[in-house]
Amino acid sequence: ILRFDLLDEIDREYQFQIRRLLSHDDLTGLLSSRSFFSELRREAARAKAEKRPFCVLMMDIDHFKKVNDTYGHLTGSKTLEEIGLCITENLRSGDVAARFGGEEFAAFLLDAELAQAIVAAERIRAEIENYQFSIIRQGKPSEKHRVTISIGVASFPSDSSDPIELVEMADSALYRAKREGRNRVCAYRDLSADEANKPLPARQD
Repeated sequence: ILRFDLLDEIDREYQFQIRRLLSHDDLTGLLSSRSFFSELRREAARAKAEKRPFCVLMMDIDHFKKVNDTYGHLTGSKTLEEIGLCITENLRSGDVAARFGGEEFAAFLLDAELAQAIVAAERIRAEIENYQFSIIRQGKPSEKHRVTISIGVASFPSDSSDPIELVEMADSALYRAKREGRNRVCAYRDLSADEANKPLPARQD
């Protein structure tokens, strides 16, 4: 009986690890894009029912090809891993982040209006700009390099109540950030005067 219980426990752990590998990016530990969309649809339904706002962030590392070309792919992979950590450390419990593949990341922020999301996105941008990223090079373990990130923001329900459209809007804002010089945060729409002047309520954990 003990032997079969042990085999069952091993099988449960194996199935858990398989599901995690399928739902998470193995390099950063963030959600995969497929799992992100699944969680986003669930959050959109909840937010619609409870009349709560949330925001989507689309993020892309600036000139990431230069990192691989200059320092090699091991450093590139380590940089992606460290960027994933920078993002998660600047999100609250309940917020969700994902790696979309390559150097593109996404997140959605619960109970966040556009002004709050812009503040959170700026915090992520500044953290990455100031972070000293590891260079994986034999004999030079202490070398560091810098990168920046561009971020686009869209809000539910003021921009759209459709989760897929929200991602597309945030992506459009991201490419505007790229066009305007990179290393910046752009929203899909400009804040109204009321939104810009209203004191920001605390986002609940």
